[in-house]
Amino acid sequence: MTLKHNLLTRALGAILLPGLCMCSGNSNATDTTDYSSVGEVADTLTFHAKYLTIADLGNGTVRVDIADPWNEDATLGRYALVDRDSTIPEGLPNDINIIRTPVERAAVYSSVHTGGLAELEALDCLKAVADGAYFPPADTVAALLKAGKVIDVGKSESPSTEKLAASRAEIVLRSPMQGLNSGTLPENMVAVECADYLEPTPIGRAEWILLLGELTGRRDEARQILTDVIDNYTDLVFKATTAKSPRPKVLTETEQSGVWYVPAGQSYQARMLTDAGAFYPWGAEEGTGSLPLSLEKVAERAIDADVWLVRGYGYTPSAKTLVAQNPRYAAFKPVKDGNVYGCDTAERPIFNDIAFHPDRILADYVAIFHPDAMPDYELKYFSK
Repeated sequence: MTLKHNLLTRALGAILLPGLCMCSGNSNATDTTDYSSVGEVADTLTFHAKYLTIADLGNGTVRVDIADPWNEDATLGRYALVDRDSTIPEGLPNDINIIRTPVERAAVYSSVHTGGLAELEALDCLKAVADGAYFPPADTVAALLKAGKVIDVGKSESPSTEKLAASRAEIVLRSPMQGLNSGTLPENMVAVECADYLEPTPIGRAEWILLLGELTGRRDEARQILTDVIDNYTDLVFKATTAKSPRPKVLTETEQSGVWYVPAGQSYQARMLTDAGAFYPWGAEEGTGSLPLSLEKVAERAIDADVWLVRGYGYTPSAKTLVAQNPRYAAFKPVKDGNVYGCDTAERPIFNDIAFHPDRILADYVAIFHPDAMPDYELKYFSK
């Protein structure tokens, strides 16, 4: 067994990537399914996501369960995706929401998910969005809004019920927030709770592209996207694992209104930093969201960081802009050494790409942390 094989096996184990299952149900079989016992009869299609389960029950029906990230004994939503040419099966549990697929009319609250629809070439089903003003001019959705082909229903946390009704959407893709109510939907409109942003691993989050594929009738396209992402991600982890340079200590983001939010240790963002061959000071902290810290608490662990990754909107953060914002940043080692890497999120689609294409952001990370591993690579999101 070669050294590369051993290291690649270790890299694969580190990011927990079991093989993809490419099986599907027999649509010609007689429907004798007991739909209350899905786990015993279904072909499971998801293997990496913690909060999403998709299972093909055959006969044109796909079961989708979305777990509650804040209550392990509860679900956010249970769905039966039934092909428009198939009969709705009998025996479905009472709490199942039925969605006819491919969906013809959808409201989508996040640009992450409209981006996924665009990649699947399924934007024709998009009829409404939230926070329309935040779509950049280059985004296809901005053009659809301008042409009046898509309705802006207002803020995602308090959308207009009247505008949603006017869109005649069959489903609403929205991102649930702990303790917050996303509002009442018009009758016969089904909320699909997209908790992908809370997944603890980048591949787990990327697997949610399969949900968009099932909703839009683009299963094969979604699977291919995920397969390519896993292949690319695995290759990059191998490069980081075999890099000759030492693991740099990495600091992220800045203080905002007196609070410095850093990724919690069980978040997919923290996982990506580790997968890219960095030491992340808060990697052992529990939680899948963000940790609210003071500048002093951040300095205790990361004033001696080797690299500082910062995102800004409308400008590219640098050592100079950081010190201008807060002179105390001058004490941090990356500022002194000139190892601040900034990303202008108004120009670089890092927030959208990190969801379904974590491999693209990981490539930047590996190139920054271990330039010897990617000598010919040009950064796509960050710049120094």
